[in-house]
Amino acid sequence: FEPNYRGSAGYGDEFLSELIGHPLSRPGRDILAGVDSLIADGIADPNRLTVGGFSYGGFLTNWLITQTTRFNAAVSGAGP
Repeated sequence: FEPNYRGSAGYGDEFLSELIGHPLSRPGRDILAGVDSLIADGIADPNRLTVGGFSYGGFLTNWLITQTTRFNAAVSGAGP
């Protein structure tokens, strides 16, 4: 699962600007909503979830693991 969360390029200025003032919570909630959808569709096993990212993805990974206990493992590289 490689989400195009709010703030990603390619979906217009409004989509991109939704990141302003919410650099972690809005894209983080988008990622969690995507995970919920994958679980609901039977694609992901809620007991075997991992998360990871590098740079901004590492920053988001660090935020995600402070917001939920649903991930069993996390790998974060070059994130503050």
